[in-house]
Amino acid sequence: MKRILSLILLAGLSGTCLAEEEKWYEYDHLYFHAGTYVHYSSSEDHDGPNIFGALEAHKSNDWLYGLALFDNSFGQFSQYLYGGKSWYFPGDWQNFHFKLTAGVIHGYKEPWDDKIPFNSPSGWAPGVIPGFGYKKNGLGADIIFLGNSALLFTVGMDF
Repeated sequence: MKRILSLILLAGLSGTCLAEEEKWYEYDHLYFHAGTYVHYSSSEDHDGPNIFGALEAHKSNDWLYGLALFDNSFGQFSQYLYGGKSWYFPGDWQNFHFKLTAGVIHGYKEPWDDKIPFNSPSGWAPGVIPGFGYKKNGLGADIIFLGNSALLFTVGMDF
């Protein structure tokens, strides 16, 4: 009987906590950023400077979700659907942040399908992407680390 009462109490408390939280699809603001990436080492296989664009929905608790569209290093149209979190630095560094996202990448297909780990034959793979940036008055700039391949430089704005 004690177990049943404990479970009911726990369920009631968790329901109360959930009722006060934002729903996953609610967001505080949108952030659009675009840029290009630079490879650590050049290769004749790389298709030149490629354009990147992403739209992110940022929540008031610094969680985010987004979709990035880009041509990968080999000229193949690719997408990254992700969720993540930003951590802002304290004090005088409050405009700087570290961001970590995780999601699914699509678009690396033959003959370049071996260029990202765990890629499926149809071009789907998991991805974890860290970044570091600065944002003030709705304008931002980020450096995003693309594994051992490249650095992505972006600029963006809130709306």
